[in-house]
Amino acid sequence: MKPQNLTNVEKGDRVQLIYMYDPYSTLSKGATGTVDCIDAIGTIHVRWDCGSRLGLIAGVDSWLVIDRNGEAERENGERP
Repeated sequence: MKPQNLTNVEKGDRVQLIYMYDPYSTLSKGATGTVDCIDAIGTIHVRWDCGSRLGLIAGVDSWLVIDRNGEAERENGERP
């Protein structure tokens, strides 16, 4: 799968962190979480499995969508 840098995610999607530009974050590459909401400026707010609630910023952070609202994606991005 290719990293997603566009806001083509929806509430309920599962994401995996590739890179976050936040020197104070304790999240590391590979962290997973569920998209809670996307605000008016495009920040993707995630409930990370570790308990954190940091947002992803398109064009700055990188992530993979690993599950779309309960439908796991295949390697080529198609739904099963």
